Amino acid sequence: MRIKPITPPLRLQGGAAMKPVSPPSLTRLAPVRLALIRLALVLAAAPPALIAGAPGAQAQSAATGAPVVELARAAPAATGQQRVFVGRAKPLRVVDLAFQVSGQILELPVFEGQRLARGALIARLDTVDFELAAERAQVTRDLARLERTRSFELADRGAATQARLDTAQTELAQAEIVLREAQRRLTQATITAPFDALVSRVIADRYANTTPAQPVVRLQDVSEMRIAVSLPEEIAALARTGAGNFSFTATFPAAPGHEAALILREFVTEADPVAQTYEVEFAIEGDADPRLLPGMTAKVTGVPVMGARQAPVSIPVEAIDTTGAAQPQVWVFDPASQTASPRAVALGLPRDGAIVVLDGLSPGEEVVTGGWWRLTDGAQVRPSRP
Repeated sequence: MRIKPITPPLRLQGGAAMKPVSPPSLTRLAPVRLALIRLALVLAAAPPALIAGAPGAQAQSAATGAPVVELARAAPAATGQQRVFVGRAKPLRVVDLAFQVSGQILELPVFEGQRLARGALIARLDTVDFELAAERAQVTRDLARLERTRSFELADRGAATQARLDTAQTELAQAEIVLREAQRRLTQATITAPFDALVSRVIADRYANTTPAQPVVRLQDVSEMRIAVSLPEEIAALARTGAGNFSFTATFPAAPGHEAALILREFVTEADPVAQTYEVEFAIEGDADPRLLPGMTAKVTGVPVMGARQAPVSIPVEAIDTTGAAQPQVWVFDPASQTASPRAVALGLPRDGAIVVLDGLSPGEEVVTGGWWRLTDGAQVRPSRP
């Protein structure tokens, strides 16, 4: 049994009664709600183009997940671009020579600045004591050899024991060792040039007493003259990975008119903690000018080698990707497919925020300068154009 609530009559001011108004019936609202639910289901199942009401809405929605990248157009670069650095001439090596035995220096026929051939005499000690020691060891060895021969003869006749024969052999072996030591000390009393060298300094004096490991002379190996240059990090990276793309030459204020071709020899991989530069050593190709000395200033010029390559182009430095490949690469944008793909390039010298691409890129092509680290090969991109 349904109980109908009793609504008390409302009374207006003055005592007049007003009949209450009943709310709308729920049965009449049900069709409206059902129609709204059906409309929502239809809209959810409809294709995006019908919802947006435009033909390109579906394509725009598909491109929503493509990353936005910044582009730059490759421009023709000057073919005569070059960089100039200040270098310093240095010898192949520097060696301090010393005697390995003690004694008095009797001969010191060298002087500073002298060029020596390999094997030339540099210094000699008083060898009298060493010669006497070698002769004494020679006599002792000869005596031990005679004693061993006598012991063998007695042993053949049965007049010597095996113990005497073993003792004779041991004494002979010891005498031979002492003789070799004496002869070696005699040879150590003389210093000769170990290579074709330039006498940089004469440290000891003639007739002075010297001890082992005390330097006598300092030699410089000038069989190959080196040029040491401190390169900025961006140039050092190019010189290490693509040295064949550049031609380096050196001129010297102390040798006017002389220009030497250089070959990369050594590369120090530790940066200078203050200047943040890397020291690179070049070798002078061929014979060095006789006027050149270690320590002289050199002007080193690096020029890109063109050969049969295409015309070089210039792009921003930030477009170069050196993270995932042995050779530097750039991400080239294809306007037809709206995609970006990596391409290996040969780099030239950087200057003023741009870098020259010697090979791998044509003028007018567009490369990604911002956001390439998020890309994969053939990825869809959206150019960020002004």
